[in-house]
Amino acid sequence: MPSGNNIEHHHAAFILLELVPINLVEEAIPTIGRLPDGVSVVYDAISHVHALQFLPDIKEIGFSTERILRHCSYFPEEFSVFFIIKHGREYAKQECIFSIGNENNIILSISLSKRKVIFQYNNIKATFRNFALKDNNWHTVGFSVSGSFVAMTTDCLHMRLKRLKRTFPSFVEVKNSTVTIAKCPKYGTVFRGNLKDIILVPGADVARRTCPPRVPRNALIDNRLPLLPDISTYQSAGPRWEDCTWMDVGNLAFDVYSHSLKVCVNGIWKQVSLKLAESQKKRLDYLEVYQDLETPAAAIDVEVFTIPGVGIFAVFANSLSNGRKRRKVSGMYKWVDKKFQLYQKLPTVAAQSWCHFTIGSHFYLAVANYGDDADGIVNSTIFRWHSHKKKFRVYQSITTYTARDVEYFQIDGEHFLAVANHAKGQSQYVNSVILKWNYKSRLFNEMQTIPTVGAYDWTYFVVDGFHFLALAQTFDGQTTLLDSVIYVYREKNFVSFQEIETNGATDWEFFMIGDDAFMVVSNAYNYGPQNFQGLDTYRTNSSIYRLNRQKRAFEKYQTVPTFSAIDWEHFVIGDDHFLVVSNAQNGGTELERQSTMYRLQGVDRFVPVHNMALGPSSDWEMFQDDDEYYFIYSNAKSTMSQVLKAKLK
Repeated sequence: MPSGNNIEHHHAAFILLELVPINLVEEAIPTIGRLPDGVSVVYDAISHVHALQFLPDIKEIGFSTERILRHCSYFPEEFSVFFIIKHGREYAKQECIFSIGNENNIILSISLSKRKVIFQYNNIKATFRNFALKDNNWHTVGFSVSGSFVAMTTDCLHMRLKRLKRTFPSFVEVKNSTVTIAKCPKYGTVFRGNLKDIILVPGADVARRTCPPRVPRNALIDNRLPLLPDISTYQSAGPRWEDCTWMDVGNLAFDVYSHSLKVCVNGIWKQVSLKLAESQKKRLDYLEVYQDLETPAAAIDVEVFTIPGVGIFAVFANSLSNGRKRRKVSGMYKWVDKKFQLYQKLPTVAAQSWCHFTIGSHFYLAVANYGDDADGIVNSTIFRWHSHKKKFRVYQSITTYTARDVEYFQIDGEHFLAVANHAKGQSQYVNSVILKWNYKSRLFNEMQTIPTVGAYDWTYFVVDGFHFLALAQTFDGQTTLLDSVIYVYREKNFVSFQEIETNGATDWEFFMIGDDAFMVVSNAYNYGPQNFQGLDTYRTNSSIYRLNRQKRAFEKYQTVPTFSAIDWEHFVIGDDHFLVVSNAQNGGTELERQSTMYRLQGVDRFVPVHNMALGPSSDWEMFQDDDEYYFIYSNAKSTMSQVLKAKLK
């Protein structure tokens, strides 16, 4: 007969088996109501993800372990922890993800430094090299603990196994202990990246059972069966993702990453759609004018961005005043009490385009200045946010030639800016430039020049791990009918990938629908021998293209009649995909002066669903505050831009 102590241990083990996956972030930080001081919710527009950021002086954020171990004072003997983060290249000495402990002892903690990922259990450390978590991209990291081993997985692609220096102890007491998030009481600094989830799961083999399938790089031409797991890694009972082969149909598994049920269909794990009445998504009904926004001058571009811990902002590229003079300032507005208020005027010279980005813990804005020099030589500017003054200040000047656009992107942890130089003097033939961030000088330096003709817009996008830049070329001095070019990143340089004929192209917009990649171009002006009579120069056909992966080329998907089109914006509400096209209203009938919104409608493709009688628009942006959707457009001809609010049904 077992002793009383053993009975207690067996009872504890039984209770622990009943544990379900727990999101520690949701337990520590309320999803409804006031956030703790120093914690802010940020929105990653690239990945469409909401996450948390933490100020350096936050107080302890946590909860008692009794909340998750209600019937037991012992921590599971075998367990897994997953966390989802986004972090830049710059780290503090040691940043805390989470910890479990009390004033006298840290029972369990995970922390990061620039070089290491540190797992600590009862003062015993296992360190792993930090090779992937510093490229400012989202990553999922998992730790699985069993016996005297701890395994770390990164994005389900890399698994590394380390031996703990002593056998992993059973029945570790956590009574009167606290789970803390983003700041460990005993050591380290506050986590400086973006944090989405920390999920605690009972069981040491969860990493193998919950990771998505590993798709071969050449999945379209590789028909080999999946190999068995590496025999050097530890095994345990239970379904494995590798168990899904082309001969299997109907195997089910639960993916804790996406909290979704998946089914094996001929070698591919597919998500099971569960349509519940209470979780039906909202749909767009119509838009209404919400706010008139006075700007310093007519605006060619508007950029909406969020500064963590500060708020939502919109900055306009103000170019021409009512007297048709070049403006020397652009207006930046802050979202306060559901309205935009003027916050700061930034020095610009006929601004054309803005982009925002972060490098390490610093936040930047870059503007493309068209200038007022007859030779087209003018400096474009990078501004940096000062957290104490809460203002932007000039950080770096870049020599440009009638710059039309500046585009930020990053590849493998390196930071880049692409500048579209439109013309030099009387010639539209001028080199545009790719700049690269120098970590030593903390400045952008020229990396590559690309010959361009009337360059107007750069658009960066990624498909299947390949990095692209799409260039819109407008005018060569004789005609607007010329090729725009898509470039692909190869061996530290961008090389031509595809040329597409466009007509006065001013903008490319990239978007994904499922696994399909799309590009849409704004053809703004029709001038040249193809229209020798000069009729209806602003009435053009803009085009949507879809990537054909087998041919490795974008093919025309749909032609859309447009008028004075300068910009496209893609957005999603509920399950619906939309495109809205700007209309600068350069003449035309009453109908032709309307801005049009299109919705994807099955085999009908994109169909017009809203024709909006608004001011002349040059750029559209959509942003979300709580569960409400807002749109803002820049007025191409006057100082009155507008904010619209979406009405849902």
